[in-house]
Amino acid sequence: MITPAMLALWLVQAPPLPPPMTAPPREWDLAGVFVLKQEKFLTWEPSIDLNRPFRGWDYELKPVWRLELTPTHPLLAHVSLGLDSAPAAGKEIGLLRPKLQLRVPGTEVRLGVQTTVLAFFTPALAGRGRVMRPIGFISGRF
Repeated sequence: MITPAMLALWLVQAPPLPPPMTAPPREWDLAGVFVLKQEKFLTWEPSIDLNRPFRGWDYELKPVWRLELTPTHPLLAHVSLGLDSAPAAGKEIGLLRPKLQLRVPGTEVRLGVQTTVLAFFTPALAGRGRVMRPIGFISGRF
């Protein structure tokens, strides 16, 4: 009884959403010393509606623009500096995440440290920003 029910539920479920279309990454060779890589993509990020905070966290697609600078020297090729830029909670707030990361040789796993910088573009807070506490991260395919 359980097997036919599970099969029926599997057949009637909605098809998974296709991944959002993103532009392919672009790379530039900077005089053979560094490689600059640019990516633009969409990512799911948690968000909270500040007008209704009692509803809790929700997830929404946000555009992200990423720059990554990597040296080409064989001893330093696993270290890179990155910068992620994305819109924050409001349309007049920007979000920057500078990061220093180390790629584990032979894998796609990255270890690093990043911080978050909030920039406000309202007339009342023009040019002001706030730097959050740095945090460590692990990213990649496991």
